[in-house]
Amino acid sequence: MLRSIGAPLGAFALLAFGIGCGGEASADVEPPPPAGDVQGEASQTGAVPRTGKLTGSLRGEPESDLAANASGRVVEMPVDAGQPVKKGDVLARLDTRAVALVASEAKAQADLARTRREQAKRECDRSKSLLEAGAISKSEFDRVQDQCKTSDLDVRAAEARAGQASQTLVDGIVRAPFDGVVVERLIEPGEYVRADSPIVRVATVDRLRLNIQVPEAHVASARVGAAVSFSVSAYPERTWTAAIDRRGVAVRAQSRDVLAEASLANPDGALLPGM
Repeated sequence: MLRSIGAPLGAFALLAFGIGCGGEASADVEPPPPAGDVQGEASQTGAVPRTGKLTGSLRGEPESDLAANASGRVVEMPVDAGQPVKKGDVLARLDTRAVALVASEAKAQADLARTRREQAKRECDRSKSLLEAGAISKSEFDRVQDQCKTSDLDVRAAEARAGQASQTLVDGIVRAPFDGVVVERLIEPGEYVRADSPIVRVATVDRLRLNIQVPEAHVASARVGAAVSFSVSAYPERTWTAAIDRRGVAVRAQSRDVLAEASLANPDGALLPGM
Protein backbone atom coordinates (compact mmCIF):
# COMPACT_ATOMS: atom_id res chain seq x y z
CA MET A 1 0.00 0.00 0.00
CA LEU A 2 1.28 3.43 -0.91
CA ARG A 3 0.52 6.43 1.30
CA SER A 4 0.07 9.95 -0.05
CA ILE A 5 1.23 12.64 2.39
CA GLY A 6 0.18 16.21 1.70
CA ALA A 7 0.37 19.55 3.56
CA PRO A 8 -2.47 22.10 3.90
CA LEU A 9 -2.28 24.91 1.40
CA GLY A 10 -2.46 28.52 2.68
CA ALA A 11 -3.09 31.86 1.06
CA PHE A 12 -0.06 33.71 -0.21
CA ALA A 13 0.67 37.26 -1.45
CA LEU A 14 3.21 38.54 -3.90
CA LEU A 15 5.10 41.71 -2.79
CA ALA A 16 6.35 43.79 -5.73
CA PHE A 17 8.73 46.73 -5.51
CA GLY A 18 11.09 48.69 -7.75
CA ILE A 19 14.67 50.00 -7.33
CA GLY A 20 15.78 53.15 -9.18
CA CYS A 21 19.21 54.30 -10.30
CA GLY A 22 21.56 56.06 -7.86
CA GLY A 23 20.15 54.31 -4.91
CA GLU A 24 16.99 56.38 -4.80
CA ALA A 25 13.70 54.69 -4.45
CA SER A 26 11.37 55.10 -7.34
CA ALA A 27 8.36 57.28 -6.75
CA ASP A 28 6.12 54.92 -8.70
CA VAL A 29 5.63 51.97 -6.38
CA GLU A 30 2.80 49.64 -7.37
CA PRO A 31 0.66 48.31 -4.56
CA PRO A 32 0.77 44.58 -4.00
CA PRO A 33 -2.00 42.53 -5.62
CA PRO A 34 -4.78 41.40 -3.35
CA ALA A 35 -4.31 38.09 -1.62
CA GLY A 36 -6.10 35.17 -3.24
CA ASP A 37 -8.03 32.50 -1.44
CA VAL A 38 -6.77 28.96 -1.99
CA GLN A 39 -8.97 26.10 -0.91
CA GLY A 40 -7.12 23.28 0.81
CA GLU A 41 -8.22 19.70 1.40
CA ALA A 42 -7.01 17.25 3.94
CA SER A 43 -4.77 14.50 2.58
CA GLN A 44 -6.21 11.01 2.31
CA THR A 45 -4.74 7.56 2.29
CA GLY A 46 -6.00 4.61 0.28
CA ALA A 47 -5.04 1.46 -1.55
CA VAL A 48 -3.42 1.95 -4.95
CA PRO A 49 -4.58 -0.70 -7.45
CA ARG A 50 -1.87 -3.15 -8.50
CA THR A 51 -1.50 -3.32 -12.25
CA GLY A 52 0.79 -5.23 -14.54
CA LYS A 53 1.37 -5.46 -18.27
CA LEU A 54 1.01 -8.92 -19.77
CA THR A 55 0.69 -10.39 -23.23
CA GLY A 56 -2.08 -12.58 -24.52
CA SER A 57 -3.97 -13.69 -27.59
CA LEU A 58 -7.58 -13.90 -28.70
CA ARG A 59 -9.39 -16.96 -29.96
CA GLY A 60 -12.96 -17.77 -30.80
CA GLU A 61 -15.27 -19.13 -28.16
CA PRO A 62 -15.28 -21.82 -29.39
CA GLU A 63 -12.56 -22.33 -32.01
CA SER A 64 -11.60 -25.70 -33.49
CA ASP A 65 -9.31 -27.31 -36.05
CA LEU A 66 -11.55 -29.92 -37.67
CA ALA A 67 -10.40 -33.30 -38.99
CA ALA A 68 -12.29 -35.93 -40.95
CA ASN A 69 -11.63 -38.84 -38.56
CA ALA A 70 -11.02 -40.86 -41.73
CA SER A 71 -8.29 -41.30 -44.31
CA GLY A 72 -8.65 -40.40 -47.96
CA ARG A 73 -8.24 -37.80 -50.66
CA VAL A 74 -10.10 -34.51 -50.31
CA VAL A 75 -12.41 -34.15 -53.31
CA GLU A 76 -14.44 -31.10 -52.33
CA MET A 77 -14.19 -28.05 -50.06
CA PRO A 78 -17.28 -25.87 -50.65
CA VAL A 79 -16.25 -23.16 -48.15
CA ASP A 80 -13.51 -20.54 -48.09
CA ALA A 81 -11.84 -18.37 -45.46
CA GLY A 82 -14.09 -15.68 -44.06
CA GLN A 83 -17.29 -17.49 -44.98
CA PRO A 84 -19.93 -17.79 -42.23
CA VAL A 85 -21.24 -21.31 -41.62
CA LYS A 86 -24.06 -22.86 -39.65
CA LYS A 87 -23.90 -25.97 -37.51
CA GLY A 88 -24.10 -29.01 -39.78
CA ASP A 89 -22.90 -27.30 -42.95
CA VAL A 90 -20.57 -29.40 -45.12
CA LEU A 91 -17.02 -28.07 -45.00
CA ALA A 92 -15.14 -30.85 -46.84
CA ARG A 93 -15.73 -34.23 -48.49
CA LEU A 94 -13.30 -37.14 -48.81
CA ASP A 95 -13.26 -39.74 -51.55
CA THR A 96 -15.16 -42.58 -49.88
CA ARG A 97 -15.93 -44.79 -52.88
CA ALA A 98 -13.81 -47.66 -51.57
CA VAL A 99 -15.33 -47.29 -48.11
CA ALA A 100 -18.80 -47.39 -49.65
CA LEU A 101 -18.04 -50.76 -51.21
CA VAL A 102 -16.79 -52.09 -47.89
CA ALA A 103 -19.91 -50.79 -46.16
CA SER A 104 -22.12 -52.46 -48.76
CA GLU A 105 -20.33 -55.79 -48.30
CA ALA A 106 -20.55 -55.52 -44.51
CA LYS A 107 -24.27 -54.86 -44.70
CA ALA A 108 -24.75 -57.93 -46.91
CA GLN A 109 -22.78 -60.06 -44.45
CA ALA A 110 -24.96 -58.81 -41.61
CA ASP A 111 -28.10 -59.70 -43.53
CA LEU A 112 -26.71 -63.18 -44.24
CA ALA A 113 -25.86 -63.67 -40.56
CA ARG A 114 -29.39 -62.74 -39.52
CA THR A 115 -30.83 -65.23 -42.04
CA ARG A 116 -28.61 -68.01 -40.67
CA ARG A 117 -29.68 -67.12 -37.14
CA GLU A 118 -33.34 -67.59 -38.09
CA GLN A 119 -32.50 -70.99 -39.59
CA ALA A 120 -30.60 -71.97 -36.45
CA LYS A 121 -33.54 -70.99 -34.26
CA ARG A 122 -35.85 -73.21 -36.25
CA GLU A 123 -33.38 -76.09 -35.89
CA CYS A 124 -33.26 -75.46 -32.15
CA ASP A 125 -37.04 -75.66 -31.84
CA ARG A 126 -37.14 -78.78 -33.99
CA SER A 127 -34.37 -80.49 -32.00
CA LYS A 128 -36.27 -79.92 -28.78
CA SER A 129 -39.28 -81.77 -30.15
CA LEU A 130 -37.08 -84.57 -31.46
CA LEU A 131 -35.37 -84.92 -28.08
CA GLU A 132 -38.72 -85.20 -26.30
CA ALA A 133 -39.78 -87.85 -28.83
CA GLY A 134 -36.51 -89.75 -28.35
CA ALA A 135 -35.53 -89.29 -32.01
CA ILE A 136 -32.13 -87.70 -31.21
CA SER A 137 -29.62 -88.08 -28.46
CA LYS A 138 -28.87 -85.51 -25.77
CA SER A 139 -25.45 -84.78 -27.29
CA GLU A 140 -27.01 -84.02 -30.67
CA PHE A 141 -29.50 -81.72 -29.01
CA ASP A 142 -26.69 -79.86 -27.21
CA ARG A 143 -24.79 -79.45 -30.49
CA VAL A 144 -27.79 -77.79 -32.14
CA GLN A 145 -28.33 -75.52 -29.14
CA ASP A 146 -24.70 -74.39 -29.31
CA GLN A 147 -25.18 -73.50 -32.96
CA CYS A 148 -28.09 -71.26 -31.98
CA LYS A 149 -25.92 -69.38 -29.49
CA THR A 150 -23.10 -69.07 -32.03
CA SER A 151 -25.47 -67.63 -34.62
CA ASP A 152 -26.38 -64.79 -32.24
CA LEU A 153 -22.70 -63.93 -31.82
CA ASP A 154 -22.17 -64.04 -35.60
CA VAL A 155 -24.97 -61.53 -36.09
CA ARG A 156 -23.56 -59.16 -33.49
CA ALA A 157 -20.11 -59.27 -35.08
CA ALA A 158 -21.48 -58.72 -38.59
CA GLU A 159 -23.64 -55.81 -37.44
CA ALA A 160 -20.64 -54.24 -35.69
CA ARG A 161 -18.56 -54.44 -38.89
CA ALA A 162 -21.42 -52.94 -40.88
CA GLY A 163 -21.82 -50.13 -38.36
CA GLN A 164 -18.12 -49.36 -38.42
CA ALA A 165 -18.10 -49.18 -42.21
CA SER A 166 -21.16 -46.92 -42.20
CA GLN A 167 -19.52 -44.64 -39.63
CA THR A 168 -16.45 -44.36 -41.84
CA LEU A 169 -18.71 -43.12 -44.62
CA VAL A 170 -20.13 -40.49 -42.28
CA ASP A 171 -16.63 -39.47 -41.12
CA GLY A 172 -15.65 -38.81 -44.71
CA ILE A 173 -17.80 -35.65 -44.60
CA VAL A 174 -16.56 -32.81 -42.38
CA ARG A 175 -19.38 -30.69 -40.97
CA ALA A 176 -19.39 -27.52 -38.90
CA PRO A 177 -19.88 -28.40 -35.21
CA PHE A 178 -21.22 -24.93 -34.36
CA ASP A 179 -22.20 -21.62 -35.92
CA GLY A 180 -19.13 -19.58 -36.81
CA VAL A 181 -16.77 -18.40 -39.51
CA VAL A 182 -14.18 -20.30 -41.53
CA VAL A 183 -10.87 -18.90 -40.26
CA GLU A 184 -8.53 -20.88 -42.51
CA ARG A 185 -8.50 -23.75 -44.99
CA LEU A 186 -5.63 -25.98 -43.92
CA ILE A 187 -5.98 -28.46 -46.81
CA GLU A 188 -6.77 -27.99 -50.49
CA PRO A 189 -8.79 -30.36 -52.71
CA GLY A 190 -6.67 -33.20 -54.07
CA GLU A 191 -4.53 -33.62 -50.97
CA TYR A 192 -4.52 -36.89 -49.05
CA VAL A 193 -5.34 -36.68 -45.35
CA ARG A 194 -5.18 -39.04 -42.43
CA ALA A 195 -7.75 -39.40 -39.68
CA ASP A 196 -5.94 -36.85 -37.50
CA SER A 197 -5.09 -34.31 -40.23
CA PRO A 198 -6.62 -30.85 -39.59
CA ILE A 199 -8.60 -29.74 -42.64
CA VAL A 200 -10.31 -26.48 -41.75
CA ARG A 201 -10.38 -24.08 -38.79
CA VAL A 202 -13.72 -22.67 -37.64
CA ALA A 203 -14.28 -20.08 -34.91
CA THR A 204 -16.91 -17.76 -33.56
CA VAL A 205 -16.25 -14.04 -33.93
CA ASP A 206 -19.13 -12.48 -31.99
CA ARG A 207 -17.71 -13.84 -28.75
CA LEU A 208 -14.00 -14.29 -28.06
CA ARG A 209 -11.76 -15.62 -25.31
CA LEU A 210 -8.62 -13.82 -24.18
CA ASN A 211 -5.80 -16.20 -23.24
CA ILE A 212 -3.19 -14.61 -20.97
CA GLN A 213 0.21 -15.97 -19.96
CA VAL A 214 0.62 -14.84 -16.34
CA PRO A 215 4.18 -14.98 -14.93
CA GLU A 216 4.53 -16.65 -11.57
CA ALA A 217 5.20 -13.30 -9.87
CA HIS A 218 1.76 -11.95 -10.92
CA VAL A 219 -0.32 -15.03 -10.15
CA ALA A 220 -1.79 -13.50 -6.99
CA SER A 221 -3.18 -10.55 -8.98
CA ALA A 222 -4.63 -12.69 -11.78
CA ARG A 223 -7.36 -14.22 -9.67
CA VAL A 224 -10.80 -15.18 -10.97
CA GLY A 225 -12.89 -12.03 -11.19
CA ALA A 226 -9.92 -9.68 -11.66
CA ALA A 227 -10.51 -6.94 -14.23
CA VAL A 228 -8.47 -6.93 -17.43
CA SER A 229 -8.09 -4.02 -19.84
CA PHE A 230 -6.35 -4.61 -23.13
CA SER A 231 -5.71 -3.16 -26.55
CA VAL A 232 -4.50 -4.54 -29.87
CA SER A 233 -2.08 -3.07 -32.35
CA ALA A 234 -4.76 -2.71 -35.01
CA TYR A 235 -6.74 -0.28 -32.82
CA PRO A 236 -4.26 1.41 -30.45
CA GLU A 237 -6.80 4.09 -29.51
CA ARG A 238 -9.41 1.59 -28.25
CA THR A 239 -9.50 -0.33 -25.01
CA TRP A 240 -11.54 -3.42 -24.19
CA THR A 241 -12.34 -4.73 -20.73
CA ALA A 242 -13.09 -8.21 -19.46
CA ALA A 243 -12.88 -10.25 -16.27
CA ILE A 244 -10.84 -13.39 -15.67
CA ASP A 245 -13.17 -16.37 -15.41
CA ARG A 246 -10.63 -19.21 -15.55
CA ARG A 247 -7.14 -19.65 -14.22
CA GLY A 248 -4.75 -22.58 -14.24
CA VAL A 249 -4.06 -24.40 -11.00
CA ALA A 250 -0.38 -25.15 -11.68
CA VAL A 251 2.67 -23.23 -12.87
CA ARG A 252 4.02 -24.62 -16.13
CA ALA A 253 7.53 -25.92 -15.64
CA GLN A 254 9.03 -24.70 -18.91
CA SER A 255 7.65 -21.15 -19.08
CA ARG A 256 7.08 -20.56 -15.35
CA ASP A 257 3.65 -19.05 -15.93
CA VAL A 258 -0.02 -19.81 -15.46
CA LEU A 259 -2.70 -19.59 -18.12
CA ALA A 260 -5.66 -17.32 -17.40
CA GLU A 261 -8.69 -16.72 -19.59
CA ALA A 262 -11.33 -14.02 -19.92
CA SER A 263 -14.46 -14.07 -22.07
CA LEU A 264 -15.80 -10.99 -23.83
CA ALA A 265 -18.40 -10.03 -26.42
CA ASN A 266 -17.31 -8.72 -29.82
CA PRO A 267 -20.52 -7.26 -31.27
CA ASP A 268 -18.90 -5.03 -33.89
CA GLY A 269 -16.42 -7.67 -35.06
CA ALA A 270 -13.43 -5.35 -34.61
CA LEU A 271 -11.45 -8.01 -32.76
CA LEU A 272 -10.33 -11.07 -34.68
CA PRO A 273 -9.24 -14.51 -33.48
CA GLY A 274 -5.45 -14.66 -33.39
CA MET A 275 -4.90 -11.02 -32.38
